[in-house]
Amino acid sequence: MFRCPVALLVLGLLCGWSRSHAQTPALAIHPTVQVIGLSVVGNKVTREHIILRELLVKEGDTMNSERFYERLERSRQNLLNTGLFNTVAVLPLYIDPRNVIVEVTVNERWYLWPAVVFDLADPNFNTWWLTKDLSRVNYGVYLYRYNFRGLNETIYAMAQFGYAQRFALHYKAPYIDRRQRWGLSIGGGYLQQAEVTAGTSENLRILLANPDGPNRTERYGEAEVTLRRNHDIRHHWRIGYTSADVADTVVNTALDYFNGFATNSTFLSLGYTFVWDKRDVRFFPRSGHYLEGRLDRYGLGLLDENAPDITTLYATGKRWWKVHENITLALSMRGKYTFGTPPYYVQEGLGYGHYVRGYEYYVVDGEHFALGRGNFVYQLVKPRNYRVEAVPLEAFRTLHFALYAHAFADAGRVWDGRYAATNFLANTWLSGYGVGLDLVSSYDQVIRGEYSFNALGEHGFFLHFSQPF
Repeated sequence: MFRCPVALLVLGLLCGWSRSHAQTPALAIHPTVQVIGLSVVGNKVTREHIILRELLVKEGDTMNSERFYERLERSRQNLLNTGLFNTVAVLPLYIDPRNVIVEVTVNERWYLWPAVVFDLADPNFNTWWLTKDLSRVNYGVYLYRYNFRGLNETIYAMAQFGYAQRFALHYKAPYIDRRQRWGLSIGGGYLQQAEVTAGTSENLRILLANPDGPNRTERYGEAEVTLRRNHDIRHHWRIGYTSADVADTVVNTALDYFNGFATNSTFLSLGYTFVWDKRDVRFFPRSGHYLEGRLDRYGLGLLDENAPDITTLYATGKRWWKVHENITLALSMRGKYTFGTPPYYVQEGLGYGHYVRGYEYYVVDGEHFALGRGNFVYQLVKPRNYRVEAVPLEAFRTLHFALYAHAFADAGRVWDGRYAATNFLANTWLSGYGVGLDLVSSYDQVIRGEYSFNALGEHGFFLHFSQPF
């Protein structure tokens, strides 16, 4: 590996000489190329081996030119998807028609974020906007340290007040071994809130508030080990601990909140997740695929007290096709199946993290669900990076901007054996469709505005702050 600036200068001059004396660009590159060195530029914080881990080429590799350029592009995508850099360039520096040095140039992001917590207590922004009730807002302070020690480690601490009080501490190291395959994360926290959701009626939440103190308190912790044998496939094994208490008024309303009239629940959980992620850009993909399978067991018999006795299986598949420079087609399918009868505390249908677009105001509880989405995306403004030299910090001088229009159609269903009598959307297929705009900006920020129609004949404008899939 070349690290000497003088050597790089000499090689650059040789590269320029070889280009100036080549007959044509087509004849300057041999059908087979050999990588004789790697160079990393611009990494003031990030350790070099963290960057090299994401490359699909290494010193000594020999391959045909087409495969070589495909690997350079995928290496660039891998580095962008770490979330460590504003921009990445992975370029070949030819010494002669056959031998090449791969030069990686990165522009690092800002890694220390003391951020204000401003989080809505409702399932989404649109539900909160119906009341605009500021008492239903969480506020406080996050302190994130990304890329800790230059090793892509993350540490964050949180102190949250307002609607719910939460205190948490978390540490994540993507690699803890020399071969950079095994990772570890560990964290835990404490939560209490005066208002809890104790059920649904007409697919609207039943909220119970306690003016004299918390209606629920919760203590939790989790440790996870990860394995990344190659660049696109990851395995996750985790163990978690949860202990929660609720007031009598909660279990009097929801008899199955924990277990009968029990006001507390303590249990361990085990889980495994498999991920095959081959998206071009993770925060707003335009080509590639994402597959995930997740298996979780709640209640192990050890330390259990009024514990759940269920196993959940979750799976999702997503695919993006870039059929034209400006056009992307996307499809996704996901679903969850529950073995056993879940207490209300750990059940989840549609309406929170997963929902049919056009039904943002509703919650559909149940044991199982399926959800499909389709998107047609048209690029209005091509992704661009702008340099603003007046900004005093280098990490913020690069601004990213892109704009897309999209049309969509969703369909989903919740299978519910307990709450369907009072919730008309359970055990029926839901559908929604509409159009929208996606604004993609710096630091992976996505703002999505959509005008949606649903099968109930309702329609309206909805705002989201994430990609649609």
